[in-house]
Amino acid sequence: MKLTNLFFLALTGLGFAESTRVYIGTGADGIYTTMLNLETGEMADTKRAFEQKGTGFLEMRPDGKMLYSTAQFEKGKAGVRAYRIDKDGSLHHGGKGIYEGRGLCHVSLDATGRVLLGADYGGGKVASFLLNGKGAPGDAVTVNDHKGSSVNLKRQKGPHAHSFYAGPDNKFGYAPDLGIDKVMIYKLDSDKGAVKEVGFAKSPPGAGPRHMKFGRNGKQAYVLNELKLSVSVYDRNSGNGELKIKETVSVFKDGVDGSNMSCSEIRISKDGKFAYAANRDLTDQRRDSVSVFQIGEGGKLKLIQTENCRLSIPRNINLDPSGKWLLVAGQKSNEVTSFKVDAETGKLLFSGQRTAVPRAMCIEFTRN
Repeated sequence: MKLTNLFFLALTGLGFAESTRVYIGTGADGIYTTMLNLETGEMADTKRAFEQKGTGFLEMRPDGKMLYSTAQFEKGKAGVRAYRIDKDGSLHHGGKGIYEGRGLCHVSLDATGRVLLGADYGGGKVASFLLNGKGAPGDAVTVNDHKGSSVNLKRQKGPHAHSFYAGPDNKFGYAPDLGIDKVMIYKLDSDKGAVKEVGFAKSPPGAGPRHMKFGRNGKQAYVLNELKLSVSVYDRNSGNGELKIKETVSVFKDGVDGSNMSCSEIRISKDGKFAYAANRDLTDQRRDSVSVFQIGEGGKLKLIQTENCRLSIPRNINLDPSGKWLLVAGQKSNEVTSFKVDAETGKLLFSGQRTAVPRAMCIEFTRN
C-alpha cells in the first residue's frame, strides 16, 4: 500500500514541475501568455491575455506587478499602455499614455521604474513618459526628433530610432538609430520623466544600429547592427555617458552567406559571460538563427555558436529569469520555440518544444 501511494505521488508530482509565466507581444490582436516548464522547455496553456492593437514590444516592471507595451489607439493615436497583473497572471487595464507620432516600436523602463522610454522607427524620434505612483503613464513629457541620414540609400534616407534605454547608472539614455548610424545619448531626469539630447556615438557606416544592452558591470555597451549583421562593442564613460567604439564582430563565422538577412535582438546573460543575437532570414531558406558570444576580458566578444531557430523571422529573443532557457519569437511562422542554455558554455540546445502564437514579436517573463 505504501509503495503504491509513493508511486502515485511520484506520477502526480510530474504534473507540478516548476514553471514560469511568459507574456508575448504580437503584431496580431494583443498580448498572449503561456507557461514555460523549467524542466522540459514545454510551453502550455497558451492563450490571449489582453486584446490591444500594436503590442509589438513589452516591458515588465521589476516587481512583476505591471506590464507595459507599445500600443495603437483609436483615431490614429499611438503611445504606451500599462497592464496590472493579477496573481493568476491575467492582465487588466492600468492606464495609457499618448504622444504625437506614428507609433512606437520599443519601450523600456528606467532604473527607478518611474520613467518609460519609447522609440518611434517610422517617425525617427524618441519619447519619454512619467509614471504615477500606481505605475500608470501620462502623456509624453518629451518628444525628441532625430535628424540625418547615412550611406544605405534604401534603409537610411532618414532617421529611424529603433530602441531607447536608460544607462546602468540611470543618468543617461541611449537610443540606437538605424537610419543615421548613431546611438543618440540623452541626459535623463527621472524625477520629471524628461530627456535632453547631449551627444551621440557613431556606428560603422551602413551598420544600422537597432538594439543594445549593457554588460554586467556597466562598463561596456553592446550594439546590435541590423544591416551589417554584427555587434559593436563600446566602452562607456560613466561620468559623461559617452561611448567609445572598441570592436565590431560579425554574428557569423567567416565564409557564411548572410545575404538577405538582418539582425533583430540582443541579450546578455545574467552572469555577464555571454551575449545572444537573433538573426532573421528574409528569404524562405530558413537560415534564421541565434548567435552566441563569449564575453571576455575588457568586454570583447568571441563567437562560439550559431544555432538555427527552428522558425521563421525571429523578431525577439529573451532569457528567462533563471537563465536556463532562451525563448525565440517567430513573427512569420507564428510561434515561439525554446532552447536550453548550458550554464557553463552558454551554448543553446533546442528542446523540441514550440507553441503557436500569431505574429509573435516580443518575449517577457514574470518576475518574482
